[in-house]
Amino acid sequence: MTDDLGRSFVGYREGMTDYEMYEANRGCWRLGPRAQDERYAIFSFDGIVRQAVEISSVEPAPKRTMRSVVYGRVLGRGDRIYDQYVNGPAPESLGRNPISYVPDEAGPADAAFHFGDPESNREVELVAMSFISGQYAVDGWIVEDVSALNCGWDITATKGPRLRHIKVKGLSGPTAKVLFTGNELRAAGHDLNWSLVVVTNALTSPRSREYGPDEIRRLAVPLAYEVDLSRS
Repeated sequence: MTDDLGRSFVGYREGMTDYEMYEANRGCWRLGPRAQDERYAIFSFDGIVRQAVEISSVEPAPKRTMRSVVYGRVLGRGDRIYDQYVNGPAPESLGRNPISYVPDEAGPADAAFHFGDPESNREVELVAMSFISGQYAVDGWIVEDVSALNCGWDITATKGPRLRHIKVKGLSGPTAKVLFTGNELRAAGHDLNWSLVVVTNALTSPRSREYGPDEIRRLAVPLAYEVDLSRS
């Protein structure tokens, strides 16, 4: 992943925290179609990898034509990609560019945080969707899978005049910690019929818990910001 101007790592200084580094450098980049399919990115400065990120989504940058914002989870010690790249030499493919994709083969550290390989993640998602759809159907709701429409929720459920827009998040482990795209957060902020249902231990002993939009907005932590470098 490279920016179009080949700038160095923006605003890097020794002693920055992970949050400060992410905040200073997750601005608006000119990205190709490949960005939508990548899982990991690394950030380098002065020939050394300084940070690694697991990508959750790539969204259009607000008010910036042809630019994108990458949302994701900053990796730390114990994550396979962090341990493999951070504080080591930047891959030769970076050249003068500060951002690059890296291979996304899953490892033990990914499983420990419940972000497995794409095939396993898909299995967890399907099980969670089936589990929640079944619960609502048993309760008399008419259930429609709209997950492919990218509308900010996965299930539209109706029961007489009642309408529910349900976002489903499936996890293979017991910890209810999930990633949200900008589109999902927008739905949580504006749709009165929206709710999140998290299914933990989806592949073994699935249990679900529902969260309202107010709770999601209160707990959500921003991991990407627009950086207008034209004003620097």
